[in-house]
Amino acid sequence: MDLNKLVKFIHEMGSLKNIPRSGWLKMGIKNPESVAEHSFRTAIIAFFIAYLETNDFEKAYKASFFALIHDIPESRTLDLHRLSKRYVNVKSNIFEEQLEFLPLKILKEIDDVKDFVEDADKLELLFQAKEYSEFTESTLIYTKNLEFKTKTAKSIAEVCRKRDHRWWMEFE
Repeated sequence: MDLNKLVKFIHEMGSLKNIPRSGWLKMGIKNPESVAEHSFRTAIIAFFIAYLETNDFEKAYKASFFALIHDIPESRTLDLHRLSKRYVNVKSNIFEEQLEFLPLKILKEIDDVKDFVEDADKLELLFQAKEYSEFTESTLIYTKNLEFKTKTAKSIAEVCRKRDHRWWMEFE
């Protein structure tokens, strides 16, 4: 492996800490989560969805890794809101270009866990919207039409929607 390319990649990934999630800005959230923060929680969620669906740690690790890197193209494009995407054409091969120093077979393995990653991405949106709804209820608009592929994600979403996000209130 070319360590120069790896170091460049690691620096590039650090920039995700500075890129705010644009949809929350549109909703009036003053200091929204970064793409890196979103990716971290998405990876945690993907691990549990994959494990609970398959009882396979290898698949869960793989889902977690791909969820962690699912938004890395945003280090080059920023987090474009859906409205922006209507007017801006973005190269579709950024992900592959960023990871070209890895063996190609690694990227092909994403298909094996794609549903878990997509469900985790949507669940993270639901969790974040619920947390931000304390400041502006309009954030819940993003959660109205979420559809999940896995039984586990559907169940987690159902519990999340019913439960107060302030879990620590149980100790008050």
